[in-house]
Amino acid sequence: MRPIVRTVLVGLLSAGLLNLSTLAAGGQPLGMVVTAYNAHLGDATAAMGTNLFAGDYLHTEAGGTLRVKIGSNQLSLASSSAAILLQERNQEQNKIRVKLTQGTIQFSSPAANPVEIETPVGTVRAASGKSGFGEVTLISPDKILVAAYRGSLVVSREGLERTIAEGDAYNVSFAQTTEGAGSGNGDNTGNGNGNNQGNQQGGGYAVHNNGVLIFTAVALGAMAGLGYAIWHFANESDSAPPAN
Repeated sequence: MRPIVRTVLVGLLSAGLLNLSTLAAGGQPLGMVVTAYNAHLGDATAAMGTNLFAGDYLHTEAGGTLRVKIGSNQLSLASSSAAILLQERNQEQNKIRVKLTQGTIQFSSPAANPVEIETPVGTVRAASGKSGFGEVTLISPDKILVAAYRGSLVVSREGLERTIAEGDAYNVSFAQTTEGAGSGNGDNTGNGNGNNQGNQQGGGYAVHNNGVLIFTAVALGAMAGLGYAIWHFANESDSAPPAN
Protein backbone atom coordinates (compact mmCIF):
# COMPACT_ATOMS: atom_id res chain seq x y z
CA MET A 1 0.00 0.00 0.00
CA ARG A 2 2.80 2.39 0.94
CA PRO A 3 4.56 2.13 -2.46
CA ILE A 4 1.27 3.05 -4.15
CA VAL A 5 0.80 6.11 -1.90
CA ARG A 6 4.41 7.13 -2.46
CA THR A 7 3.94 6.84 -6.25
CA VAL A 8 0.79 8.99 -6.15
CA LEU A 9 2.50 11.64 -4.02
CA VAL A 10 5.50 11.78 -6.34
CA GLY A 11 3.16 12.13 -9.31
CA LEU A 12 1.23 14.98 -7.70
CA LEU A 13 4.41 16.79 -6.71
CA SER A 14 5.88 16.38 -10.19
CA ALA A 15 2.71 17.74 -11.78
CA GLY A 16 2.71 20.68 -9.38
CA LEU A 17 6.32 21.51 -10.14
CA LEU A 18 5.64 21.22 -13.86
CA ASN A 19 2.75 23.67 -13.63
CA LEU A 20 4.85 26.10 -11.63
CA SER A 21 7.61 25.90 -14.22
CA THR A 22 5.11 26.56 -17.00
CA LEU A 23 3.74 29.61 -15.21
CA ALA A 24 7.22 30.93 -14.53
CA ALA A 25 8.24 30.49 -18.16
CA GLY A 26 5.17 32.45 -19.30
CA GLY A 27 5.74 35.23 -16.78
CA GLN A 28 9.02 36.65 -17.99
CA PRO A 29 9.32 40.43 -17.52
CA LEU A 30 8.92 42.53 -20.65
CA GLY A 31 10.83 45.51 -19.30
CA MET A 32 11.29 47.80 -16.32
CA VAL A 33 10.47 51.21 -14.91
CA VAL A 34 13.19 53.82 -15.55
CA THR A 35 11.70 56.84 -13.78
CA ALA A 36 8.36 57.45 -12.09
CA TYR A 37 6.63 60.39 -10.44
CA ASN A 38 3.02 60.16 -9.26
CA ALA A 39 2.70 57.03 -11.35
CA HIS A 40 1.27 53.56 -10.72
CA LEU A 41 1.38 49.94 -11.87
CA GLY A 42 -2.14 48.78 -11.18
CA ASP A 43 -2.86 49.71 -7.57
CA ALA A 44 0.82 49.90 -6.59
CA THR A 45 3.06 52.95 -6.76
CA ALA A 46 5.54 52.68 -9.64
CA ALA A 47 9.20 52.69 -8.57
CA MET A 48 12.45 52.80 -10.51
CA GLY A 49 13.68 49.31 -11.38
CA THR A 50 10.29 47.59 -11.03
CA ASN A 51 9.80 44.80 -13.58
CA LEU A 52 6.95 45.03 -16.09
CA PHE A 53 4.83 42.13 -17.31
CA ALA A 54 2.20 41.52 -19.97
CA GLY A 55 -1.15 42.77 -18.71
CA ASP A 56 0.30 45.48 -16.47
CA TYR A 57 -1.83 48.62 -16.24
CA LEU A 58 0.35 51.76 -16.25
CA HIS A 59 -1.14 55.12 -15.29
CA THR A 60 -0.13 58.55 -14.06
CA GLU A 61 -1.84 61.12 -11.88
CA ALA A 62 -2.23 64.79 -12.80
CA GLY A 63 1.31 66.16 -13.01
CA GLY A 64 2.80 62.65 -13.02
CA THR A 65 5.17 60.99 -15.48
CA LEU A 66 6.25 57.40 -16.07
CA ARG A 67 9.15 56.31 -18.26
CA VAL A 68 9.73 52.63 -18.97
CA LYS A 69 12.09 50.52 -21.05
CA ILE A 70 10.91 47.47 -23.00
CA GLY A 71 13.80 45.78 -24.77
CA SER A 72 15.45 48.59 -26.72
CA ASN A 73 12.19 50.59 -26.77
CA GLN A 74 11.56 53.47 -24.40
CA LEU A 75 8.13 54.84 -23.59
CA SER A 76 6.96 57.77 -21.52
CA LEU A 77 3.45 58.35 -20.22
CA ALA A 78 2.54 62.01 -19.76
CA SER A 79 0.38 63.50 -17.01
CA SER A 80 -3.06 61.89 -16.50
CA SER A 81 -2.35 59.09 -18.96
CA ALA A 82 -2.90 55.34 -18.94
CA ALA A 83 -1.87 52.30 -20.97
CA ILE A 84 -1.85 48.49 -20.84
CA LEU A 85 1.08 46.28 -21.85
CA LEU A 86 0.13 43.51 -24.27
CA GLN A 87 2.17 40.64 -25.69
CA GLU A 88 1.45 38.66 -28.85
CA ARG A 89 3.62 35.59 -28.81
CA ASN A 90 3.87 32.73 -31.32
CA GLN A 91 6.52 30.67 -33.11
CA GLU A 92 7.22 33.42 -35.63
CA GLN A 93 7.32 36.54 -33.50
CA ASN A 94 7.14 38.08 -30.07
CA LYS A 95 5.29 41.35 -30.56
CA ILE A 96 4.79 43.90 -27.79
CA ARG A 97 1.89 46.32 -27.95
CA VAL A 98 0.99 49.19 -25.68
CA LYS A 99 -2.73 49.92 -25.56
CA LEU A 100 -3.23 53.65 -24.90
CA THR A 101 -6.47 54.14 -22.98
CA GLN A 102 -6.04 57.75 -21.87
CA GLY A 103 -3.79 60.75 -22.42
CA THR A 104 -0.42 60.88 -24.19
CA ILE A 105 2.47 58.48 -24.74
CA GLN A 106 5.87 59.14 -26.31
CA PHE A 107 7.86 56.23 -27.68
CA SER A 108 11.35 55.65 -29.03
CA SER A 109 11.73 52.46 -31.09
CA PRO A 110 14.76 50.76 -32.66
CA ALA A 111 14.77 49.35 -36.19
CA ALA A 112 14.33 45.82 -34.83
CA ASN A 113 11.48 44.63 -32.59
CA PRO A 114 9.65 47.97 -32.23
CA VAL A 115 6.64 48.31 -29.96
CA GLU A 116 3.26 49.24 -31.40
CA ILE A 117 0.92 51.78 -29.86
CA GLU A 118 -2.67 50.56 -30.05
CA THR A 119 -5.57 53.04 -30.01
CA PRO A 120 -9.30 52.85 -30.85
CA VAL A 121 -8.53 54.62 -34.15
CA GLY A 122 -5.58 52.49 -35.26
CA THR A 123 -2.12 51.21 -34.43
CA VAL A 124 0.96 53.47 -34.56
CA ARG A 125 4.55 52.24 -35.01
CA ALA A 126 7.88 53.23 -36.49
CA ALA A 127 8.26 52.59 -40.22
CA SER A 128 9.35 49.01 -40.96
CA GLY A 129 13.08 48.44 -40.58
CA LYS A 130 13.73 51.94 -39.25
CA SER A 131 14.03 53.55 -35.84
CA GLY A 132 11.64 56.27 -34.83
CA PHE A 133 10.52 58.58 -32.07
CA GLY A 134 7.02 59.97 -31.84
CA GLU A 135 4.03 60.84 -29.75
CA VAL A 136 0.43 59.67 -29.69
CA THR A 137 -2.41 61.45 -27.88
CA LEU A 138 -5.85 59.94 -27.45
CA ILE A 139 -8.16 62.92 -27.96
CA SER A 140 -11.43 60.95 -28.11
CA PRO A 141 -12.54 57.36 -28.89
CA ASP A 142 -12.47 58.19 -32.60
CA LYS A 143 -9.61 60.71 -32.81
CA ILE A 144 -5.87 60.67 -32.07
CA LEU A 145 -2.98 63.08 -32.59
CA VAL A 146 0.19 61.51 -34.01
CA ALA A 147 3.51 63.41 -34.18
CA ALA A 148 6.62 62.01 -35.87
CA TYR A 149 9.63 63.68 -34.23
CA ARG A 150 12.37 61.40 -35.49
CA GLY A 151 11.90 58.99 -38.39
CA SER A 152 8.60 58.17 -40.07
CA LEU A 153 5.62 56.63 -38.29
CA VAL A 154 2.94 54.36 -39.71
CA VAL A 155 -0.74 54.47 -38.76
CA SER A 156 -2.60 51.26 -39.62
CA ARG A 157 -6.08 49.85 -39.25
CA GLU A 158 -7.30 46.47 -40.53
CA GLY A 159 -4.72 46.18 -43.31
CA LEU A 160 -4.77 49.86 -44.28
CA GLU A 161 -1.54 51.83 -43.72
CA ARG A 162 -0.61 55.49 -43.95
CA THR A 163 2.89 56.92 -43.36
CA ILE A 164 3.52 60.14 -41.44
CA ALA A 165 6.89 61.63 -42.37
CA GLU A 166 9.46 62.89 -39.88
CA GLY A 167 8.58 66.38 -38.67
CA ASP A 168 4.86 66.03 -39.45
CA ALA A 169 1.88 65.71 -37.16
CA TYR A 170 -1.71 64.77 -37.92
CA ASN A 171 -5.04 64.51 -36.20
CA VAL A 172 -6.27 61.09 -37.29
CA SER A 173 -9.92 60.11 -36.99
CA PHE A 174 -11.98 57.18 -38.18
CA ALA A 175 -15.38 57.73 -39.79
CA GLN A 176 -17.80 54.94 -40.61
CA THR A 177 -19.06 54.84 -44.17
CA THR A 178 -21.41 52.71 -46.22
CA GLU A 179 -19.23 53.07 -49.31
CA GLY A 180 -16.79 50.34 -50.24
CA ALA A 181 -13.04 50.54 -50.67
CA GLY A 182 -11.86 52.50 -53.67
CA SER A 183 -14.88 54.80 -53.69
CA GLY A 184 -14.79 58.56 -53.55
CA ASN A 185 -11.23 59.84 -53.70
CA GLY A 186 -9.72 56.52 -52.71
CA ASP A 187 -8.70 55.40 -56.19
CA ASN A 188 -5.15 54.48 -57.19
CA THR A 189 -4.81 56.98 -60.02
CA GLY A 190 -3.13 59.65 -57.93
CA ASN A 191 -5.93 62.10 -58.74
CA GLY A 192 -7.62 61.89 -55.36
CA ASN A 193 -6.68 62.24 -51.70
CA GLY A 194 -7.10 58.57 -50.84
CA ASN A 195 -4.92 55.57 -50.25
CA ASN A 196 -2.35 56.07 -53.01
CA GLN A 197 -1.86 59.81 -52.92
CA GLY A 198 -2.40 60.03 -49.15
CA ASN A 199 0.67 57.89 -48.55
CA GLN A 200 2.82 60.34 -50.51
CA GLN A 201 1.35 63.74 -49.72
CA GLY A 202 -0.11 65.50 -46.70
CA GLY A 203 -3.82 65.68 -46.01
CA GLY A 204 -6.61 63.61 -47.47
CA TYR A 205 -7.86 60.28 -46.23
CA ALA A 206 -7.33 56.58 -46.70
CA VAL A 207 -10.35 54.42 -47.54
CA HIS A 208 -11.30 51.09 -45.98
CA ASN A 209 -14.35 48.89 -46.53
CA ASN A 210 -15.76 49.82 -43.14
CA GLY A 211 -14.85 53.51 -43.15
CA VAL A 212 -12.17 56.08 -43.76
CA LEU A 213 -9.15 57.30 -41.82
CA ILE A 214 -9.13 61.08 -42.05
CA PHE A 215 -5.78 62.89 -41.68
CA THR A 216 -5.69 66.58 -40.81
CA ALA A 217 -2.26 68.25 -40.69
CA VAL A 218 -1.18 69.97 -37.46
CA ALA A 219 1.74 72.41 -37.16
CA LEU A 220 4.40 71.04 -34.81
CA GLY A 221 6.23 74.32 -34.23
CA ALA A 222 8.22 74.25 -30.99
CA MET A 223 6.96 70.70 -30.29
CA ALA A 224 9.41 69.34 -32.88
CA GLY A 225 12.45 70.78 -31.10
CA LEU A 226 11.20 69.61 -27.72
CA GLY A 227 10.43 66.18 -29.11
CA TYR A 228 13.93 65.81 -30.55
CA ALA A 229 15.49 66.91 -27.26
CA ILE A 230 13.54 64.24 -25.41
CA TRP A 231 14.43 61.63 -28.04
CA HIS A 232 18.12 62.53 -27.76
CA PHE A 233 18.02 62.25 -23.96
CA ALA A 234 16.16 58.93 -24.07
CA ASN A 235 18.66 57.38 -26.49
CA GLU A 236 21.95 58.96 -25.45
CA SER A 237 21.62 59.10 -21.65
CA ASP A 238 24.13 56.92 -19.83
CA SER A 239 21.96 56.71 -16.72
CA ALA A 240 20.28 53.38 -15.92
CA PRO A 241 18.10 52.19 -13.04
CA PRO A 242 19.38 49.47 -10.72
CA ALA A 243 18.40 45.92 -11.61
CA ASN A 244 15.78 44.14 -9.51
